[in-house]
Amino acid sequence: MKKIITLAAAVASLFAFDKVISQDKIINVLKLSPVYKQLAGPIKKGEVKLKGTQKDGFYIIEINTPRGRGLLYITADGKYTVIGRVIDNKTSRPLVPNFPKNADVVKKGVMFTFGKGNKDIYLITDPECPYCRIMEKEKKDILEKNYRVHVILYPLSFHKHAKDMSYYILAGKTDEERAKRLREVLSGADAWKKFKPTKEQKEKFDKELAAAKKAVEELGARGTPTIFDEKFNTIDWSSIK
Repeated sequence: MKKIITLAAAVASLFAFDKVISQDKIINVLKLSPVYKQLAGPIKKGEVKLKGTQKDGFYIIEINTPRGRGLLYITADGKYTVIGRVIDNKTSRPLVPNFPKNADVVKKGVMFTFGKGNKDIYLITDPECPYCRIMEKEKKDILEKNYRVHVILYPLSFHKHAKDMSYYILAGKTDEERAKRLREVLSGADAWKKFKPTKEQKEKFDKELAAAKKAVEELGARGTPTIFDEKFNTIDWSSIK
């Protein structure tokens, strides 16, 4: 029995979230860094939101601003600040926080689902993103066969046509039709250029995109494509099989 409990605890730990540190603790840690002088005013005004955790010798602080989000690493001894990415030498992956996720917010951001598999994943994609198009080309059959893919459209502001493409996709009346339109756009088809949404459609689609944006923020995604498993842990899309 003891072995079974120990094994169960070990399995559960694979999906454990990082322990979130308090706002007071985050501020005290930030005060050790020269970056704090730039952030103090916006934090006080509520323009900057903070989350933080302690992990692998660092305080990792997530900074959310109207312009976007980023990570700040401060060593546990408070001596050094790292601006940029910290790479784990064993896994070659960035050291990132794993904050608890609000499942309701994420699920409200899902626009449609496709796939015949029994594994749930969440895909954040931009229809104009070149990397999303590469993933579609390489993984479309695998995704369709092995997964239930819950799609969250996230048209990036610097992609000129991404929002119009998203409107075209969202005009599909069923999950199947929306999935088909997404594949068309990602493959380079240009039917989206002829689609002119009505005022009512735009209002509806914009509400869906707003919910999708909240889901992206909740998940902490920093680009497209990004994939999360059913526990909202990130998955390297190149490893999907």
